[in-house]
Amino acid sequence: MKKIYIRVDGNEIIATGHVMRCLSIAEQVKKLGAEVVFLTADERPRSLIESRGFSVEVLDTIWDDLDAETDMLIRYIQEHNVEQLLIDSYYVTKEYLQKLAECTKIVYIDDLCSFLYPVHALIHYWVFADEDAYRKPYHNRECDMDFLVGGRYIPLREEFTYQPYQVRDSVKKVLVTTGGTDRLNVAGNLLNRVMQNPELRKLEYHVIVGCFNLNKEKLYRAAEQYSNICIHENVTNMSKWMRECDIAVSASGTTIYELCACGIPTVCLEIADNQKGAGIWEQSGYMLYAGNADMDMEDCMKRCEKALLQYNNSYDLRSEKSVRVQSLVDGCGARRIAQYLADGGLDNAER
Repeated sequence: MKKIYIRVDGNEIIATGHVMRCLSIAEQVKKLGAEVVFLTADERPRSLIESRGFSVEVLDTIWDDLDAETDMLIRYIQEHNVEQLLIDSYYVTKEYLQKLAECTKIVYIDDLCSFLYPVHALIHYWVFADEDAYRKPYHNRECDMDFLVGGRYIPLREEFTYQPYQVRDSVKKVLVTTGGTDRLNVAGNLLNRVMQNPELRKLEYHVIVGCFNLNKEKLYRAAEQYSNICIHENVTNMSKWMRECDIAVSASGTTIYELCACGIPTVCLEIADNQKGAGIWEQSGYMLYAGNADMDMEDCMKRCEKALLQYNNSYDLRSEKSVRVQSLVDGCGARRIAQYLADGGLDNAER
């Protein structure tokens, strides 16, 4: 049986986004008949990964200093005859990747375009990416590289495969999802804001709380104070909650693509450096944009309030955005990546 290895981390600082998208890919690899083994720096993401039925090898290294684990990981690759390694971490360095690529085939998920990656394949699923421009800096590379670029490769779970979404006549439920840790307490600030607005406090707010959320207790206290605030922790059926809600407020991570796949009219905002540039969603006409909560929380919350009112007062606006976002994402990206990993070659990935 073919075996695919995945090097990824998750904790209270970087949250679970990297792990979750790798799990989406792993589940599709498993369906193709291959085995998946996760390699992590420490124990923190183990329970999440094992709860999805995959084995975990803990390296006992430092998650934000990957250079320090290079020699150990090379020994592991050699001892276990690792033929292919998918890496998902912002803490890679050129030297780290170069040394690993001399031992096995390296596939890297790139969000940041930090430098020219010395790997065998790159996954860059930014839906607005220009594939030719992304490839161009690599044209002089001595070895061939594969590029899985654009929205066709967004690694979502199978539950986000296309289903028609019916925009309801009026808004009753709002989904709030602000990342796995929400270190800025964006959800709490938003709830405080909307509860002061006579129109918006009539709505139900369904808040998704990640396992590393740093402000969990504050959110539960808000739910005790207001009966229309519902907290959902350890959610395993995210698409269900998305489709039951009429609009969403979301940080601009992978969750944005899940909302697109479901067709939910969305207000997006930025909470981290890797989310900068999210204003393009509004500029391109797909959703409303509320700004950067890290740079100016007050302004961001004002813009969230304004955007929610716009959606609440316009069926036509909700309907337009729903159709547009759902046209971007078909939910099959994880399957395409899995086919590339399990079968090899872009021809298989394009199915």
